[in-house]
Amino acid sequence: MNPSSSSAAGLSGGAARDAHADSATGGRLRRVIAMDAAGMAVVGVIYLVAASPLGSLFGPGTVLVAVVGAAMLVAGAGIALVARLRPLPAGAVRGVIGGGVFWILLSLAALAFGLLDLTTTGLVWTWLQILPVAVFASLQTLALRAHLRAV
Repeated sequence: MNPSSSSAAGLSGGAARDAHADSATGGRLRRVIAMDAAGMAVVGVIYLVAASPLGSLFGPGTVLVAVVGAAMLVAGAGIALVARLRPLPAGAVRGVIGGGVFWILLSLAALAFGLLDLTTTGLVWTWLQILPVAVFASLQTLALRAHLRAV
């Protein structure tokens, strides 16, 4: 066996290990990111379609609900693009996680400083919407760590 064929076999073995890691841990990470994107896009569409009644129900008004809905729709599309990247770039995944953490901090600041003139329903909804964002950021962090250990 000559050295070049040995080296080619080593490369293909490494590529096979990387493909396996991407299909196992990377697949899990990709699914969590895709679910986050889908959820964000669905809520964004609901905010856009029902901006007027939701603005009245939650308190901040139609324009803010529509702007948040549009931002969520755009962010959801961006997150969906990250989920499709092969291989998954750790920096892009960290950006998705960071966006979730930013949303949580922004929501907490709005609650703490009374920035949105929310109704009681709006206050409850703001607290409730923090939960899935925190769950996704946590799941993405755990899946990213597992993925990085595997590759």
